[in-house]
Amino acid sequence: MRVELLRDTERPAGWWLMVGESEQSFVDIDDPMHLEFEYVQMMSYVIETAFREDGPLAALHLGGGLCTVPRWIAERYPGSPQRVAEASEEIAGLARSLDPQAKFDLIETDALAEVERTAAASLDLIVSDVYLGPETVTSVYPLPALRAARAALQEEGLYVCNISDARPFALAKTVVATLRTVFADVVVLVEPAVLRGRRSGNLVLAASDLALDRADLARQAAGGLVRARVITDGELDDFVGSATVAQDQAQLPASGESNVRWLV
Repeated sequence: MRVELLRDTERPAGWWLMVGESEQSFVDIDDPMHLEFEYVQMMSYVIETAFREDGPLAALHLGGGLCTVPRWIAERYPGSPQRVAEASEEIAGLARSLDPQAKFDLIETDALAEVERTAAASLDLIVSDVYLGPETVTSVYPLPALRAARAALQEEGLYVCNISDARPFALAKTVVATLRTVFADVVVLVEPAVLRGRRSGNLVLAASDLALDRADLARQAAGGLVRARVITDGELDDFVGSATVAQDQAQLPASGESNVRWLV
C-alpha cells in the first residue's frame, strides 16, 4: 500500500499522511494544538477532563501516524514523558522527518508487545489508535490485552481508544463490554450523525477506575469545535446491549465499513 507525505494547501506547516487513498493523519508542526480530525478533538476533550492540571503526563501511544496526539500533549502538558509505538518503519521515518527534535520517543515496534513490556503502574495515559491501512488492529482489544494495559496504568490512569465503525457498531460494542470488565468507568464519545447511522465514523472510548466528570465532559463535547454525544451509565448499557466480552482476538467482530478519515 502506497504511503506518502503531502503538504497542506491552506496551513503552511500542515502535513497529511496518505496511506493508499486514505487521509491517515494530519499535523501542523508549527501549531500542534490544531487538531484537524474530529475524533482527535474528542480525544482531547476526554484527556483534558481527566487531567485538568498542566503537569506532565507519562503517556504511551499505540499507533503513531504523524504523532498528532503526542505533539498536542507535549504542548498542552509540557515535560510529559511519552513513548509512541509505530509498527511501520516507513511511517515512523516520515513522522521523524517532520521534526527530528520531537519531545517524545518514537519506537518501531508492535503495539501489544510494547504494552506487555511496560512496567506496572508507570503510566498516566494510554492512547490506542492502531490501524493497518484502513483495518483496525484488534490485537490490543481482547480481555488479556486490556488487562495488560490496565496493569501499566497508575491507579487513576486513563485509557482512550479510537474505533472506526458503523451501525450496528458490533466492534465498538464488544470493545466497550470488554473495557467494562477491566475498568470501573467507561464512556463513549461519538458524533450524533454517526450514532444515528447516517454515516460511518469514529467512536472514542475512554476508561478509568476514577469516575470521569460527566458535567465537564458534556460541557466540552457540547462547546468544542466538534459536537459530540457523551454516552454513559444506563445509556451505555443500552448501547452495549447483548455484546459480550472478547476473551481473545477471534471474538472481536469486524468493524463496520468506513468512508471517513481514520487514525491520528
